[in-house]
Amino acid sequence: MKGPISTGMSPLAGRYVPKDWIGAGGMQHVYLAFDVLFERNVALKTPKDDSGAKRFKQSAVVSAKVNHQNVAKTLDYFEEGERPYLIEELVPDTDLFAVMNGNLPYLPPSTCARILHQLAKGLAASHAVDVVHRDLKPSNIMVVGGARFHDVKITDFGIAKMAEDEIGEWAEVGGATSSKTVLGAIPYMSPEAINDFRVAKKSSDVWAIAAIIYELLSGELPFGMGLKSIPKIVEAIPPKRPSLINGPQFKTLGGQLYEIILQCLDKDVGKRPSADQLVQLCGELCYGPTSYGYGTVVDLPGITGRIHDEKGAVLMWHPKCFYGSGSVSVGSRVWFGRDSGVPYDRAFPIVKALVK
Repeated sequence: MKGPISTGMSPLAGRYVPKDWIGAGGMQHVYLAFDVLFERNVALKTPKDDSGAKRFKQSAVVSAKVNHQNVAKTLDYFEEGERPYLIEELVPDTDLFAVMNGNLPYLPPSTCARILHQLAKGLAASHAVDVVHRDLKPSNIMVVGGARFHDVKITDFGIAKMAEDEIGEWAEVGGATSSKTVLGAIPYMSPEAINDFRVAKKSSDVWAIAAIIYELLSGELPFGMGLKSIPKIVEAIPPKRPSLINGPQFKTLGGQLYEIILQCLDKDVGKRPSADQLVQLCGELCYGPTSYGYGTVVDLPGITGRIHDEKGAVLMWHPKCFYGSGSVSVGSRVWFGRDSGVPYDRAFPIVKALVK
């Protein structure tokens, strides 16, 4: 395995058996481990270097305060061999960045509304106990079910605080940077975070999830990416209305979602909704608990066409059900929502998947 942990080690803390390396973020390694006491798989995290180790316990204490369905739970903390470890709920599948990257260019309003509602609930729970994430981005949002989008969970509430020194130093000193931690955070940072990152603000978390949802809805970051986006973020000029939401099937919900995004991206923090208020706003949106999946176009429509899902089942589709631009042909890979129908289920909404 990669990082400081290897297979064949004795159980850590007498109960956690490392099984596999999952990945690494800017501050930590993440492993799949088996908890022999409760007979379950968990996520085992440990910092990449000594500077991160100094704040790992504090981060664990912070994240353990939050208990909500839409927040990955902190289960344990211990130190062994002068190295700290954090045990977290293992969220199956993958993070939002990985779900989208190379697979989907954007998501339709109904899916975005559902994700925003879930993220707002997770934030409201954390803000209720005065825990601020401060580094929300797609890689810190775990997606249960992957592209099926059963649920989302915010992760790394505590670990995000460890990025404070690195991002805070950059925000105060300025200049170019090659730090993946900083570059990954910038597109979702609020004006007040850029001006004073070391002071955690709940309003910045609300801004961040709105920036994430705008990116999902439009396929574009609201203020661009990299260092060039900073002046636009500080000015907080409202991002343009996504043209994708203008289709008759998507205009109403897409427009409502866009208006909520604009409220959350207001430069005046006093005009932004709190996480609790955002939950209420999302609760007024009309979206369904659609089941999603991938499939292949097997028949172009006369009036309707046919799609085969990954198990070969047939679904009916219509061109007006597509969200986004571009044409499809027989053999095109698509992602779709599924509604029951006779003799075939109906595919709606539909997005043309990216070619791998």
